[in-house]
Amino acid sequence: PQERVLLELAWEALTDAGVPPMSLGGSDAGVYVAANSNDYGRRLLEDIQNTGAYAVNGTTFYGIANRVSYFLDLRGPSMAVDTACAGSLTALHLASQGLRSGETPIAIVGGLNIMATPALNVALDAAGAMSPDGRSKAFDKDADGYGRGEGAGVVVLKRLADARRDGDPVLAVILGSVVSQDGRSDGMMAPNAEAQEHMLRQVYGRVGISPATVDYVEAHGTGT
Repeated sequence: PQERVLLELAWEALTDAGVPPMSLGGSDAGVYVAANSNDYGRRLLEDIQNTGAYAVNGTTFYGIANRVSYFLDLRGPSMAVDTACAGSLTALHLASQGLRSGETPIAIVGGLNIMATPALNVALDAAGAMSPDGRSKAFDKDADGYGRGEGAGVVVLKRLADARRDGDPVLAVILGSVVSQDGRSDGMMAPNAEAQEHMLRQVYGRVGISPATVDYVEAHGTGT
């Protein structure tokens, strides 16, 4: 299911960007995908009597990215990354690096989550991470966990000069990005404010912009 969803959205994202998907065949176009739950794959692999050959490439994280590369005949980087809630932004960071270094001329970047079993919900609830009412209340005094959801998104990236040269619609410009880890905190799922402040100072300094010029901040569901 994850591969089917990414194939569909990659095609839609490319056509929306004015790039005929099959025109990329044989190119060094890259695919960077974030995923960290494999509910359907576990179901298939645990059903030993009914599993089969398609469980090899059809249930893995790498297969989500590789399926797009295979279908469109793309020869550039093709990878799945798992950094929990930060997966999609990590994929975006890696794709940006690939573009800036010249490793790839165009990057398909996506993230997705499909909940095909209740197993992770049960585990996360036992860990105290799930909100009893299933709702995320980030930055609220009543915050008591988060609510899981499923969905997917795909964007197409190019170097700005290349996009302008090709007459592409430019929806946003990525000035810079940084990947970091909080290190030691009150728990693996608990934030470290000092580490996150360090990360923000680091990226603002690298890009050379003042935090005062930032008008909008988006955070993931738990508010960290």
